[in-house]
Amino acid sequence: MDYSYQDLHKITAIFSEIIDSKSKYTRHHSQQLSEKASIIAEHYGFSEEKRQQLIVAADLHDLGKLAISNSILNKPGRLTKPEYQKVKAHSFYTRKALEQIEGLEEVARWAGNHHEKNDGSGYPKGLKEEKLDFPSQILAALDIYQALREKRPYRNCLSHQEAVEILNRMAGEGKLNVRVSKDIDKIFKSN
Repeated sequence: MDYSYQDLHKITAIFSEIIDSKSKYTRHHSQQLSEKASIIAEHYGFSEEKRQQLIVAADLHDLGKLAISNSILNKPGRLTKPEYQKVKAHSFYTRKALEQIEGLEEVARWAGNHHEKNDGSGYPKGLKEEKLDFPSQILAALDIYQALREKRPYRNCLSHQEAVEILNRMAGEGKLNVRVSKDIDKIFKSN
């Protein structure tokens, strides 16, 4: 790779704006996720390169949504089963697209795993904890937290405490990394 991840972030930040512009409800989702990814990566003492990789993965985690119809993404009511299956495919498309770029293998894995759960109930592959590296687990928990803190067509945004209660419940059910859930509470409590 002839460029740094920091240089790449200058480009992926623009892509994240394009991705998020598909819906007024996700207008700042990836940007805010990448900001939180940077903060939590510092908290865990990631190297600068690994921190930048996590930021790029956060920028591009929803890249596959470009393949999903806006009528589904912005639907105000409950999705039908076929619509939900289409939405779930976005993380598969994200990984497929990013895997084509030499040097982005870890970014592709972390971004593609952002809807996986430690108990195997996530998607697209149904991976369990032993197949999910720590950055994938971080991004999965952060993505849920960030989404809960935003207004959606089907609900209002939740407070930090409400979002953390959901994260803690999911961690207690074995879906999320307990340490990451607790750290999200501590780190982002004042936001």
